Amino acid sequence: MHESLLTRFSQDHPCWNRELLERAGEDAAGLDELTERGLLTERGGVYALTESGAESFRRAAAEMFLDERPGGQPEDAGRCLLATELWLELERTNVQRWGLKRYVVRPDWSVRPALRREEVWRLEGGKLRWLYPDEPRFKAMLELHPAVPHHRRRPEIPDPAAWAAWRALPGEELGVDLALIVNYDFENYLDFKGHAGDEHRLVNTDRFYFSAAATAEEQLDALGRFHLLLWELRRLAIPGYLDCDVHEQDSVNWLIFVSRSRAGAEASLARLKALGDELIRPVNPMEIWTLALEDLRAVPDRREVIWDVLPQAARPVCLTL
Repeated sequence: MHESLLTRFSQDHPCWNRELLERAGEDAAGLDELTERGLLTERGGVYALTESGAESFRRAAAEMFLDERPGGQPEDAGRCLLATELWLELERTNVQRWGLKRYVVRPDWSVRPALRREEVWRLEGGKLRWLYPDEPRFKAMLELHPAVPHHRRRPEIPDPAAWAAWRALPGEELGVDLALIVNYDFENYLDFKGHAGDEHRLVNTDRFYFSAAATAEEQLDALGRFHLLLWELRRLAIPGYLDCDVHEQDSVNWLIFVSRSRAGAEASLARLKALGDELIRPVNPMEIWTLALEDLRAVPDRREVIWDVLPQAARPVCLTL
């Protein structure tokens, strides 16, 4: 009984509360029975799988032909719930009828090199200064691998040895909570056979990265890691393809800081706007926005494209220069 409910507790969405399960179309009344059977544990209204629950999940997923793995006890249940609610709201509001949308929950993508905060950024008199461009390994990479213009790009890694050496450096996880990767009119791109360096399948897409980082320090740390990701993609992995698709249309990279409340989003907006264009200057083009789940919930159901959703619900911090 309640196999559908049990298999909601996947690796991507390891914990749920009653409200979110009901918004996902499940009968949350089954939580009590699953908890009594020892398959779920409950703490503060948040439910997650037990070890025996994970075994039952595997059996149910196999019977239902689901390619899902069971979730465990989350380290930060509140942040996991926020990512799940964000995913549910994006699914509700965005149909993407003439394209494809792909979600990556807590992507385990590495960014390199792994740096301490004091090597990445500094605030001096209220002004932001980026320090990572002077890090010796990073500086050498930029000097050896200049930007590739669109008319010279090729669907191959320009210097495989350099990319392999860069990937061998100690790294750290990108650390965003959810990525939404969107293809438009994908049939128009079927002739493109792919790119050897496109391990995250980003070519010919728009990308929206959502972070629940809440303090100034956490947000600047997240932004610094995002800078490093963009640099690696532009110079080593898919040079010439990150910001422009094969039909010469712009591809976007948005970093969106998500809060539950409008007040939280407005606080992030004011705090980040005070730092000005320096937030994105080294890696322009990219954009930074803030988003309140409170505002996303107010968007009507089933908008055709994400551009009918995010620009209306979110607030721009810094747009492409």
